[in-house]
Amino acid sequence: MTYLTRVSFLLLTRWVAFPEPVSRGLKYVPVGILTAFVIPGVLVSGGTLNFSWQNHYLFAGLLAAMVAWKWKNVFLAMGSGVALLLILRALA
Repeated sequence: MTYLTRVSFLLLTRWVAFPEPVSRGLKYVPVGILTAFVIPGVLVSGGTLNFSWQNHYLFAGLLAAMVAWKWKNVFLAMGSGVALLLILRALA
């Protein structure tokens, strides 16, 4: 049943033309979902916002974001973020 509710929206787009503002807005849904998953994991620690120097996830996330912006390579961004996280944890 869950599969049918998810795939019904995809099938609906074949026969129904969305207005232009809706079509433009739907292009940003993947970015919004990714942001909603990543930002809390990077900024929230113990139920509160953590902008301290001990937040290794913050620095790894910032590096990954800069690498992704500069080189537009997802695997390089993920690899650089994970490598920095491992280095910071080893030094702590």
